Order: sequence, then C-alpha cells, then structure tokens
Amino acid sequence: MSTDGTTHTAFHAITSRLETINPNRLLEKLRSGCKVKGYWGTAPTGKPHIGYLVPLIKVAECISAGVEVVILIADSYAFLINHDVSMDVVEFRAQYYALLLAAVLRALGVPQSKICIQRESAFSMTAEHCKDKMRLCAASTQDEIRAVGIEVNTASMISPLLCPIHQALCDVYLGCDFQLGGFDQRGAFLYANRTLPRIGYEPITYLMAAMIPGLKSGKMSSSAQDDTKITFTDPDYLVSSKIAAADGGTASTGSKATLAMFQHVVFPAHAIGVTAGSVQITSSDGTSKTYGCYERLQDDIAGGLVDEISLQSALARELNAILDPVRREHAASETWQLVEQLAYYGASDNAQAH
Repeated sequence: MSTDGTTHTAFHAITSRLETINPNRLLEKLRSGCKVKGYWGTAPTGKPHIGYLVPLIKVAECISAGVEVVILIADSYAFLINHDVSMDVVEFRAQYYALLLAAVLRALGVPQSKICIQRESAFSMTAEHCKDKMRLCAASTQDEIRAVGIEVNTASMISPLLCPIHQALCDVYLGCDFQLGGFDQRGAFLYANRTLPRIGYEPITYLMAAMIPGLKSGKMSSSAQDDTKITFTDPDYLVSSKIAAADGGTASTGSKATLAMFQHVVFPAHAIGVTAGSVQITSSDGTSKTYGCYERLQDDIAGGLVDEISLQSALARELNAILDPVRREHAASETWQLVEQLAYYGASDNAQAH
C-alpha cells in the first residue's frame, strides 16, 4: 500500500493546474501502491509551436516525480485527419516531431533515459487493433463521433470520422492510466469515456491543460499562419518581433497570449528549474521587479504597474532562454534539418537546397 504522503505527491504532480475526468480511478491506483503510467499524444501535422510547452512541462513534472509518461506520435491519426497529405510526408513529419520533442524534453531537464517516444502505427496496423476498431465503429453513432469536435463535425471525408476511434484505442493499446491533453480534447475524452466500456475496456483518467491563445486570435495552432504562433526553432529576434506584434490588450490587462504564456509556460518552467531564479521585469522607467508567481504579476498588471512593452520584452527573454538549447540542437543536426526539409518543404526544394 502507498502512504498518504506518497500518493498525494504523485497525484499532485500529475494533476496540478489541470482539469480532470475520472480522477478517482487514478487516485485509487496510486493508493493501492501500483505504479501509474500516462501519455501525451500529438498528431504530426504542422510544425509544433510553443503552446506544446504546456503539456511538455507537465510531462517533465511527472517524470521528475517518478511517473512514467509516454510521448505518442499519432502518425496514423495524422494521415486520417490530414487526408490530403501523403503517407510519405506524414512519415517525415513523424520523424521531425520525434527529434523536436526529444530535444524540448531535454531542454526541460528530462534525462535522455526517461524519454519514451512511441508511434501509433506500431500497434494501429495490427490485426487485434483492426478488430477493436471495427467493434468500436459498430458501437458508436455518427452523432457521438461528430460531437467530438470541430475537425470531425465539419468533415466531409470519411477518414476524420475515424480519428476519435483511433484516439480512444490508444488508451487501451498503450496500457496507460491517464492521458494528458488540452481543453480542445474534451470531446474526444468524453467519447472514449462513454464508448470504451461498450467493447469491454475501462476508461482511464483524462487530464486537460490550458490552451495558449494565438498571437492574433483563436488558439495557437500548428496549422495556422506563421505570424500567429512561435515555433521552437524561430530565432531569438523573430520570437521578440512576433511577441511585439501580438494583438495587445488594455494597459491593465496585457494581451491574452502574453499573459497565458507567462501563466502556463514561464512560471511553471521556473518552478521545475528550467530557468533560474524569479521572473524579472524592467519597466520603461528603468525600475526592476522580480516575481515568484504569476498571481503577483497579474496584480501589478491590473494596477498599471507593468506596461505592455516591458511585459513583452520579459516574455521574449524568458522564452528564448527555454528555446536556446532546442535551437542549438537543431542547428547542429544535419539529419534533423534534412527531415524538416522533406516534411515541410518537399523533396524537390530539398534537392535544390543541397
């Protein structure tokens, strides 16, 4: 049996700052003394952006607390949802994601020995998975599938309608106790929670993290225009200019994207030791102040004590400190750069470039 202190520590490491579905399932397993395992899945589509730091920082927290977390590259899902992209391109994008996500986790302090990256295609092509997929298709209504989210609800092709089924079966085939995702995954989580018991599988615990708004509007998305997101390999000057050009808020609120990145990326990164000390912000009048938590910064912004330009400058500095190790790895790896060319710019462009 696990002690109450051990259980609380592990449960807090996994669930803090997150909204949960079925939290008691996870809590009961921790109390029984069993080791728990989780996963975060991502479909290799467009280039990942810094919004991915929200779940990846949580992954780093969990691993630091002794909890195993798998990074799932959902390549089968990616082909189904991006049906106009060839399987070869999806393969190169999956390779790109694997190289990038491993570099980001190392930058967040995760030891290489603790980084576990798996491909969905390793099990989604098996006879057993195909049988379960047919069973879940037969146990689901079209309304349940379309209720999952906008990508599915508006789909005219058949393949995106299979994506919720693929995601639900990842819970089963990875043998995990919890899945981490964003609030945009609520529909998929509720679908899996409702339908997996129909084919004899127990649903797991689902964790939802905050979404980082886009620099212009909506959520930050890998498929959106470049000026609405910051990617992990953007040079430092581009990070600064993108933040400076973000849609601003009022003097007493700041922009939604800027505040969200402080709250969900910068301060959590400081908390796990990715960047040293407290967050320092120097105002336009030359005065400097340090902040150990987001709430204090939020209070000063509301009180008009921190101006938007100073806030943006501090954010750029903090993000660049996190991104620097990733950019260095990318610049030093010819393999990574070649895969990037094939994944996002095409083989013909690559031939000209080399």
